[in-house]
Amino acid sequence: MADHSAIAAVSRTLRTLLLDRMTSPASVTIAPPDVSVSGVAGARVNIYLFQVMENAQLKNQEVPGQGHPAAYGRPPLSLNLRYLLTTRSATEDTADSDLNAQTLLGDAMRVLHEHGGRIDALAITNSAAGTVGEPILDPALRDEYERAKLVLHPVELDDLTKVWSALSEENFRRSVVYDVKVVQIESTGPHPAPQPVETRRIHTIVRRRPVIRQTYVTPGPNEAIGELRVRVGDAVTIIAEHTLADRLYVRFGGLEPIRVSPPGDGRIRLMVPDDQYPIDLDHPAPRPIPVADRLQPGPIVVQVIAQHLVEGVEGGLGAGVNIAQDRSFRSNTALLQLVPEISAVAPAGGPSATVLQVAGSRLWHADADVAEIIIGDAAVAIRPPQPGDPWAAPTPTSVEIPVSDAATLLPAPQPGDAPYPVAVQVDGARSRDSGFDYTLTP
Repeated sequence: MADHSAIAAVSRTLRTLLLDRMTSPASVTIAPPDVSVSGVAGARVNIYLFQVMENAQLKNQEVPGQGHPAAYGRPPLSLNLRYLLTTRSATEDTADSDLNAQTLLGDAMRVLHEHGGRIDALAITNSAAGTVGEPILDPALRDEYERAKLVLHPVELDDLTKVWSALSEENFRRSVVYDVKVVQIESTGPHPAPQPVETRRIHTIVRRRPVIRQTYVTPGPNEAIGELRVRVGDAVTIIAEHTLADRLYVRFGGLEPIRVSPPGDGRIRLMVPDDQYPIDLDHPAPRPIPVADRLQPGPIVVQVIAQHLVEGVEGGLGAGVNIAQDRSFRSNTALLQLVPEISAVAPAGGPSATVLQVAGSRLWHADADVAEIIIGDAAVAIRPPQPGDPWAAPTPTSVEIPVSDAATLLPAPQPGDAPYPVAVQVDGARSRDSGFDYTLTP
């Protein structure tokens, strides 16, 4: 595979191709468009590499046929090269100077169009380009798996003028842009070699992974089925299929799985834990949940995990031996919304200068993006007090806000006005407790 010289090798190949196949007599130079090449006089075609891009399709692909199929870590650097091609007449001040430059441009474009897709198959026929019979393709590119191919790149006039505007001393000249794909540069570092497979292991099982069909808060008497807003301590019902397993677990969010008994009716009932894991079939006593791991308001993922003893065969090239191993099979995921819980609101009413206190659980946490107390339809952000503020710092169990922030969004209070319902919303999860109100007085 080519080394770091591959980019220059492409430029040399294009120069050889144009010198060999163009019918118009002209020099072919490789230089910036505004540079006069020493020793070159008369008509010339200039090719300039002005952009190099990584080939996204081959970015992580090893060269086929090289190395082990499982090798990884050091694919070659695959590049697309973009060239600016410009033609110049032998003189710049005659009536036909521009026509001569146009003729050169047409001749060069014809060559690149006819031969740009098969440069690797061409041999030199003109001694001005090199030794007759030698390949036109540069020696550094001849053993490449990916063959360099040339295509005309459509470019808007505005984009082309931006290139020429960077050349402050040069007037704009008509130019065309060509893409060369793809050039690969081999990495010089060592290639990681994967370990060979010395022991084969095959497992078989006829049981299916569990499937959750529905998840909701277990309703109380006269309550409808289907509530998805859950509070810590609420019972949750999970309706699932294929739950017959050696061990069955339920996971809430990022908590550890909780082992449950396989249900006979397909309904798993479980409390949403607060600060302790419940007693389950694997743990005879409650265990504390680390503060950083406790569930917080917002969407929580519910998943059922079935663990089966799976039989299989293990061994080398022979018949192998029978083995048995525990394997976990995870269900699809269901979503619930963990919401804050309000236990008290004080005071029950007052003027806009009042500081309203709400008590409960999961009312606030330091990593929350948005935490608010909602009075009627006015939302007030829960925020730490600054020097001189009359409210206390928020905690998960108690938050305070100045009612004046809500009063500016509510109608002016009138005698006999109905109280406003109070709710807490954290990261889009709004409390579902009822009966907590605040009456705004003049």
